[in-house]
Amino acid sequence: MRRVLVIAQIAVSFVVLTTAALFLENLARSSSLGPGFDVRDTIHADVYLPPARYKESRDINLFAERALDGLLGIPGVAHAAAARIIPFTDNTTFGSQITFQDNGEKRQVGFNWNAVTPDYFRAMDIPLLRGRAFGPHDNGATLVVIVNDVFVRQYLGTREPVGTTFLWGPDRAAHTIVGVVRATKNMTIGENPWPQLYEPLAQIRNDRTRIQFVIRSAVAPAEQIAAVRQTLRQAEPSAGLEVETMFAGIGFAFLPSQVGAALMGSVGALALFLSLIGLYGVLAYSITRRTREIGVRVAIGATPTQVSRLVLADFARMLAVGIAIGLAVSLMATRPLAIFFVPGLRPSDPASFAAVIAVLGATGVLAALGPLRRALRVDPLECLRSE
Repeated sequence: MRRVLVIAQIAVSFVVLTTAALFLENLARSSSLGPGFDVRDTIHADVYLPPARYKESRDINLFAERALDGLLGIPGVAHAAAARIIPFTDNTTFGSQITFQDNGEKRQVGFNWNAVTPDYFRAMDIPLLRGRAFGPHDNGATLVVIVNDVFVRQYLGTREPVGTTFLWGPDRAAHTIVGVVRATKNMTIGENPWPQLYEPLAQIRNDRTRIQFVIRSAVAPAEQIAAVRQTLRQAEPSAGLEVETMFAGIGFAFLPSQVGAALMGSVGALALFLSLIGLYGVLAYSITRRTREIGVRVAIGATPTQVSRLVLADFARMLAVGIAIGLAVSLMATRPLAIFFVPGLRPSDPASFAAVIAVLGATGVLAALGPLRRALRVDPLECLRSE
């Protein structure tokens, strides 16, 4: 029963340590990932306009223009833009059908949508790969859109993206692609690239009283927060405001990895400590029970190497069985964790499993050192005298 409990302890330790290793690897990888836009030199402002005063798109757009004029007047502000959605704060995913005007081809598409003012891509430092950004003349007279490179790869095939026109929306209106930008993350730092479509904010019917701003600053963003808040307050005194640096705003994107690594790392360390105590206790008790046997073996000529092999074989069997069971359980238990991991990290990551096997092996050797030294110090005469 003691051996069974220690083997079970080793198996549980293996599962917990594997989970901790995967979360630590995920944290390391996600920390090196970029969201696709600048978070170091930017400020994010969330504005909630009073619904009673802002019922029409024209009023909301006029507020946005007024606010942007004020923000660009702050010393040190290089670019400022308004948007319906800032990444990591909200999500709008469309699933619909588009029809290409050149040949009538219909495609079922899914993409993230956003509506932004012309300076959005410069303010966010999102590279423009082809075509042009939005301009002040893009106000709905001719419907235009900008898509990201993932949208181009998935839906446009061999078409030249800039100038391609497709029918989309409730009224099946013609929309023309005028630019292509690089893909960004939208909701999680580890998400797979997803198609994105942008429209000019002045082009849409905007009845949403929440409007967000991004401000790119040539000086430290934290030093500009008070000025940004004051400027937005002047543009609309009764609005609700939330202003913070972009870096502080997206910190929660790393939260699942950080919490998982901290929690599972702590539990794993405790499980490893318990396994160490269990292995030591069972081996020490086993050697105490076999003192007479070891003494007789030494009396008839057993060498220290042979005694060591005798003791370590018992330890190695328990460790091997525990690791084998833990490995089998881990391969199944870690599969649901895939949704928390960055692209490229698999729940069956060989490096994580190899590291855990090495740690448990080292722990087992450490646990065996004390009992092994006791076995090597057995005196045959003392054994016979005690008998």
